[in-house]
Amino acid sequence: MVEGLLSSTQRNVVQSVKRTNDAIDTNQLALASGRDVNSAIDSPENYFASQALFNRAGDLNGLLDGIGISIRTIQEANNGVEAILKLVDQAEALIEEGLLELFPRTDETPDPEAIQYILDQNPDKAYFAQTNNFYTQTTDFVNWNQASQNAANAGLNGVPELTGHLATITSQAENDFVFGLLTATSWLGGSDNAVEGEWRWVEGPEAGQQFWQGLAGGSAVNGAYTNWAAGEPNQFFGPGNPENYAHMRADGLWNDLPENRNLNYIIEWGGDLLIQNPDINVSSDSVRYRNDYLAILSQIQDIALDANYRGVKLLEQDTLKTDFNVKRTNSLDIEGIDATSEGLDLTNDNFISKIEMTKILDELREARTQLRQYSSSLASNLSVMTTRRDFIQQHANTLQAGGDDLTLADLNEKSSNILALQVRQQLQVEVMSLARNDSILNILFQ
Repeated sequence: MVEGLLSSTQRNVVQSVKRTNDAIDTNQLALASGRDVNSAIDSPENYFASQALFNRAGDLNGLLDGIGISIRTIQEANNGVEAILKLVDQAEALIEEGLLELFPRTDETPDPEAIQYILDQNPDKAYFAQTNNFYTQTTDFVNWNQASQNAANAGLNGVPELTGHLATITSQAENDFVFGLLTATSWLGGSDNAVEGEWRWVEGPEAGQQFWQGLAGGSAVNGAYTNWAAGEPNQFFGPGNPENYAHMRADGLWNDLPENRNLNYIIEWGGDLLIQNPDINVSSDSVRYRNDYLAILSQIQDIALDANYRGVKLLEQDTLKTDFNVKRTNSLDIEGIDATSEGLDLTNDNFISKIEMTKILDELREARTQLRQYSSSLASNLSVMTTRRDFIQQHANTLQAGGDDLTLADLNEKSSNILALQVRQQLQVEVMSLARNDSILNILFQ
């Protein structure tokens, strides 16, 4: 009905005004969204190509979230390692201080007061200065294996942490001293049970050292001391009941016998493992150092348990897997370690012996080396992780930029277009005003 009121020219002007309004709306939408292509209607080819790029970029950004979590996990584990290293340093300083206070002697000469203290506590034991060892003759009557087990379970009063072993004799002087203690034929700590004819000490500090090769008529190895009786060792009972264990006869000479024979035995304790300190109250003083050391180990334990991020505990042997591509075919696995005190082999807490305390120092230094190596490994993995993160971020940015190239609008151009269209719109309104036709103006601005 309206078209019947308008001339052809007027209708052309009205259509032109509507097209101008539509063009303004289109440019304003592009200006507001920043994109020329907002749907498949705008440009199917560009729209679907850009969506593919945007989706890939989104997937990569999802990977970046996982990498970020992994980076935080590594950082937290390394913080734990650094804290434990500080505690290891503290523990080492404590042990070194304890060694100076508890064992101030720097020479290798055993302290007479310490020796006398041990002898007073163990009147049935004898001390031999040349070996710095303690000995006792037993009255038990057992086979060799039982004798070996009994000796290993034997302690010394005043130093119960120390255990003995069947006597091993490495000199004529030591043989003479042990013979002086002898009350009956007794087992020694020598055997060729492992390899026939290879006589070795299998007990104490000399364990594994070969001292004789062959039967009677054989020879000492590397000048080792031996004191076989004439015609010994001889495997007298034959292969059915082999004589593979050494004993000292009542005359002080050695003989070989089968393991199943029952004899007395001689126990030996290494004096170098004993307290060498004029202060015989060192045992009570060592308790304080031991308690302080155990408190440090407890802190190491707690840090190893607490150093986790979002449930991943690299210091409790968890494995951290980080994917670097959407298909999960490229990843980095970071193996954890057991950074607890047990995992670091910090298990020795014997403060009654200088040698045992020195072993604690060795354990701490080994733990430090292990922790530093793991910290270095974490740093290397963190470097790989950040490099891959940056690459993936750049790749995602490239994909995003590619999608933008297909859809983004030139905002300056759109702003200019809107200004030009608005001028055109004003001119068109002026034209319609000149026609002095109010009804047309109403149609334009409904």
